[in-house]
Amino acid sequence: MPRRYGRARRPPPKHMGKIFLGGLPVLFLTYLLWKWLSIPPEEDIGITFLCVEGFVWMFLIAFDEPAIVIYFIPTFIGAIIFAAVSNQDLDTRALFILYISLAPAFILAFAFGAAIYGIMAYFILGVFWSFASHFLLRPIWNFPTIVYNLSAGAYVTRCPRFRNKDKFGEVKLCGRCKGVVGQSGLLSGSWVMFTRARERHLLCDRIEDMEDSGCSLCEALLSQRLADEEETGAATIVRGYGTMNTRDGERDLEAGGVQLKLEFVKSSLWSEADPNLAVFLEAGGTKKYLGLQVSEGLLTAEQKIPKFTGSDVTMKTISTWLKNCSDHKACRLPHDTPPFLPTRLIAVGTVGNPKLHLVNTKTDLNLLDHQNLVGKYIALSHCWGGNIPCKLTTSKYRAMWTSINETSLPANFRHAIAITRQLEIHYLWIDSLCILQDSPADWAAESPTMGQVFTHAHCVLAATASSDSTGGCFRHRSLSWVEQNIMTSTRKRCFVSNPPPLRALFYWRVEQSPLTNRAWAFQERLLARRVIHFCEDVVLFECNTLQASELHVNGVGYDSTPYMVRDGRLVNWIETIRSLTHNPGEGNPKERRAVRGIRGALDVLQRLGPVEKQRFGEKIEFWKRWYEIVSVYSKGQLTRQTDRLVALAGVAELVQQRAGLPYLAGLWDSDLLVLGLLWVVKGVEGRQELYCAPSWSWASVSGRIGFLPRGILDEISSKEKNAVFCTNVEKVEVWRNGKLVPEARSLVDNGTLTATGPIAKGKLVDQDCIHLTGANSKSGMLLRWLPDWKLEDVEKDGSQLFVLHLVKAYFGEQQIRSYGLVLRAKGAAEPGTFERIGVWSTQSDMSMENIVWEQQKIIVV
Repeated sequence: MPRRYGRARRPPPKHMGKIFLGGLPVLFLTYLLWKWLSIPPEEDIGITFLCVEGFVWMFLIAFDEPAIVIYFIPTFIGAIIFAAVSNQDLDTRALFILYISLAPAFILAFAFGAAIYGIMAYFILGVFWSFASHFLLRPIWNFPTIVYNLSAGAYVTRCPRFRNKDKFGEVKLCGRCKGVVGQSGLLSGSWVMFTRARERHLLCDRIEDMEDSGCSLCEALLSQRLADEEETGAATIVRGYGTMNTRDGERDLEAGGVQLKLEFVKSSLWSEADPNLAVFLEAGGTKKYLGLQVSEGLLTAEQKIPKFTGSDVTMKTISTWLKNCSDHKACRLPHDTPPFLPTRLIAVGTVGNPKLHLVNTKTDLNLLDHQNLVGKYIALSHCWGGNIPCKLTTSKYRAMWTSINETSLPANFRHAIAITRQLEIHYLWIDSLCILQDSPADWAAESPTMGQVFTHAHCVLAATASSDSTGGCFRHRSLSWVEQNIMTSTRKRCFVSNPPPLRALFYWRVEQSPLTNRAWAFQERLLARRVIHFCEDVVLFECNTLQASELHVNGVGYDSTPYMVRDGRLVNWIETIRSLTHNPGEGNPKERRAVRGIRGALDVLQRLGPVEKQRFGEKIEFWKRWYEIVSVYSKGQLTRQTDRLVALAGVAELVQQRAGLPYLAGLWDSDLLVLGLLWVVKGVEGRQELYCAPSWSWASVSGRIGFLPRGILDEISSKEKNAVFCTNVEKVEVWRNGKLVPEARSLVDNGTLTATGPIAKGKLVDQDCIHLTGANSKSGMLLRWLPDWKLEDVEKDGSQLFVLHLVKAYFGEQQIRSYGLVLRAKGAAEPGTFERIGVWSTQSDMSMENIVWEQQKIIVV
C-alpha cells in the first residue's frame, strides 16, 4: 500500500553486493602487508591500512556511481577487525578505528576542495583571458581601423597579398577586372603598408560592355542592381537576385563611364569580425547598386550549401524545418478540424523497399490505418506544361493500383517520390495520378476537395522552377550568386559575396517563377501549412509562421501590422499591451499580431469570425484583406478561363466556414457589399470570350484585380460616419445549371444584382473620360474612369453610358472622395437592366455638382 506520511524511502544503491565485496580486497591486502612485508614492529598496522584504504577509496570514488556513504561499512568493519588483533592499548585502538572510519570523508573533502579550487582558477583565468583578448589584443588585430580613424578615413594599412603570378589562374575574370584588381592597393595590398581607404577605377564605357562577358566579378556586380520600379519607372530583368534596368535611353546617362568603387568598411576596435572591404558599381544617373563584401579565407573552405539541391545535407535541412514547424502554433490545424484524407494516394514505399502503387483510402485501408494516415502524406504542386505522358485514366486504374513503373514518370514526379521517401513519409498526392483524368464525374467530385488536400497535407513540395513536368525539383548549381573568387594563392582566396536577403530570394525565385504564374498554384501554396520550394539554385521554406532558406536556416518571421486580432476583434497595439498588463496570463501578444501578406490576410479573415458579430472597422478589414488575396491570385494564368472561380474555391470555402456569409461568384453577400463592388483592373486586357461570372464580379474579366478605395480604408475604418453609402444593394442572385443557388464557388450560368441608388447619364468622350449630363446644356462635367476591358472594338465615342454613385468617403482635413460604377444599358428589351464596364472615383462630392442624378432601381447582370 502507498505510504501516507513521511518521506519516500530511498532505494538502496545498485550493485550493493559489489560495494560490500569492495572492502574484502582492503582487508586482504592489509593482512599481506602486515604478514610478509618488512614493517617495523613498533609501527601500528593502522598506517598500512590507511595507505591501502586511501588508494582503494580514490579508485572507488572516481569510477563508481552508487552512494559513497555505503562504503563506510566495509571500512569500519575492517578497522574493527584489525584493531582487535592489534597489540596496542585500548585508547590507541579506539583512535585507530575512528581515523580509519573517517578516511573516506577526508579523501572526499580533499577531492571536493581540489575541484572547487580548479573551477575557481579556470574561471578567473578565463575572465582574464577574455578581457585581455577583447580590450588589448583585438584592437591590435584591428590596426587598420586605428589607422583609418587617425587619418580621418583617408588611409588604412594593407600588407602585400596575393602577389603570386598565377593568382588569376583558376578565376574567370575579364581583362578589365584583372587590371583593376591588380592595381588596387585595397585588394592586393601595398609594399609601403599604407593605401587609400577609397578607390575608384574606370571599368568600361558602357554597362552593356559588362553583360555576357563571362567574368565572375562583372556578373556579381551586375546582380546587385536595386529593384525600384517606382523610382525608375522602368521594367526589370532578373539577373542573379538583383535587377538590371533596360529602359530606353539608359545609355545616355552613362557618359562618365562605369566605375568600380572600393572602400574600407569601418568597424569597431573591439569587433570580433575581421576588417573587410566593400565594392560597388557606379554607372551614373540615378541607378543604384548594392555593395559586395570582399573577404579572404582558406581555399579549401567548404561551401555553405551543397552544389546539388537533392543532397543529403539539403534533405537534413528540410527535415529540421519540418520538425521545428511542428511546434508552431499557427501551423497546426485547429482542434475542431474534422479529419480528412484524399480519395487516392500514392504509396511510395521506403528507400530500402521502393515499391510504388496507387491506394484508395476509402477501400484499401482499415479504420486504424485510416486514422494513423490522417495528415501523414505529402502533396506535390507543379506545372503541367502541356500533356503529361503518365497519368491516371480509367483503363490504367487497376494496373496502377497493383504497381507503378517509376522510370516511366516525369522528373517532377520521380523527384517528389525520392523526397517523400527520404523524409520517411509513406504517401504522396499528385493530381494527375490521383484524379481520373478522363472522367468528368471524378473531376467534379475531387476538384472541390483540392483545397482540403493541401490544407491537411504534412507539407507541400513545390517544383517552383519547372515550367513543365520534365523540369524536376533537383538542380546542380554553381553558387555564383553566393560568392565569387577574384584571386587565389596556394592556400588562400579572396572572394566577393553578398548573399541576398530572404525577401529578395522569395521575390526573385518564387514570385517570378513559372509555378507562381499558374493560378491553380496560388491556392495550393496559400492553403498549405508548409511549403518547400525547389527553385533554380536554392531551396526555400515557408509556413504560417516564417520563411527560411539554405542561407537563412533559422528563418525570418513575417512583418506585422500595428494591430492584432483577438477574440474576433481588431485591437490596437497600445490597447493590447494595456490589456495584457492587466491580464498577464493571456500569453505572448506577438503570436497574435496580424501579419502582412497573403498568408496574414487569410489568417485574419479566419480569425475575424462571423461577420454578423463584426464592428464597422472589422467589416472594412474583411474586404481589404479579401482583395489582397484576390489581387495576388488574379496575376496567375489559367489554361481555361472558366476555372477563374474554381481555382480559388478552396480559399473561399475556408473563409466561408468562419465568416458565415454566402459566397456568390467572387463576392460576399454582406451589408458592405457596396464596398466590395469597387474592384478595379490593373493592366486592362481584352474582354473574355466565354462567360465566367456576372459583370459585377471580378471573375468576369481578365487581368490583375485591385481594390479602388484601399488607400482611404484606414481613414474611414475607425469612424463609421466617415463613409456614406449612396446605393443600397437589395439582393444578389446567381444561377448554376439553370437553378437558383444560395452560394456559388465555381462556374455560374447567370447572376443579378438588384440595387437602388443615384444614376447619372453621360457620353463616352474617349477611353479615359465620360461627359456627364448637367442641369442645362452649359453645365456638366468630365469624369475620369477606368474600364474593365479594352473598349476599342466595343464602344465608340459618343456612346451613352450611365454612372452609379456608390459611396462617399470623408477623410483628412475635410477631404471627400466619391466612388461608383460605369454601366451600360443591356437594351430596350430589358429596361432597367445594365452591365458593368468600369469604375470611377473623383475627389469631390458628386451630389453637390451640377449633375442630374436620378434615384433608380436597377439590375446589374
